[in-house]
Amino acid sequence: MSNRFIKKKMYRILANQLLNFYWVNSIVNNGKRKYFDKIFLPNLLNSLNSEFEISKYFDLKYAFEQSSVKGLINTIFDPNEEFFSVLDLSVSINIAVNGYCNNEYVYNDKIIDSANYICENLKRRLYDDKVLKTYLADINKDLNNFSYEVSRSEIESVLTNKSSIFKTYFRKYHNPNYSTGIRIYHQAEGKNWIDWNDENSIQISHNTIEFREGFFLIGFDYQLSTGEYLRIATLKDGVEYFNPSKYSRDNVIWAM
Repeated sequence: MSNRFIKKKMYRILANQLLNFYWVNSIVNNGKRKYFDKIFLPNLLNSLNSEFEISKYFDLKYAFEQSSVKGLINTIFDPNEEFFSVLDLSVSINIAVNGYCNNEYVYNDKIIDSANYICENLKRRLYDDKVLKTYLADINKDLNNFSYEVSRSEIESVLTNKSSIFKTYFRKYHNPNYSTGIRIYHQAEGKNWIDWNDENSIQISHNTIEFREGFFLIGFDYQLSTGEYLRIATLKDGVEYFNPSKYSRDNVIWAM
């Protein structure tokens, strides 16, 4: 048997081992995420849901099913994202229940209370959970950096101003390292409809190829820096796409 044949066989074995390792690792990590989504987080919310009446019509469970909160929570396991704060969570919950345009039906004081309590318990329980703590360590995310506290007065100030809510929410998507970007048009203060004046919009830098879940929301309009407006947005595996060339109507989350 020639050395060349032996080398080829060894390369093939090594390649298969690497592929198997990648596959197993992907399955294991996917299992950890499912454990977080299906067991860990629901158990946390079930213990808190009856304690915080955040809205006249919507509870915490509803808020956590909306993309604005789901997308934020998922950043916990994104190695490229910093841990979120109580302010970030409060704003995401407010947007999930349309609090910015239904102030009389939404209780921002309870939203802030719930966000504080959730962050406190989330950090504590992540420390105590060996599966998720190991997962975070694998992606180099140190729970000691989960510094979620923000002064209550600062959060209250943001939640009482529609423009501040939107700027705080979308700044989590801003990446100054990109020359490309997108403008988000939103409601003006005192109005419940989109105002297409630039003064009622937010410009962020982004790769514009894919967006973390929660970016494309009903009640907002979007325009690329090239001038192209959003016609349709789709969602797949926690990633949202702007005017994709090919899409399944089952995955449409925003359409004109």
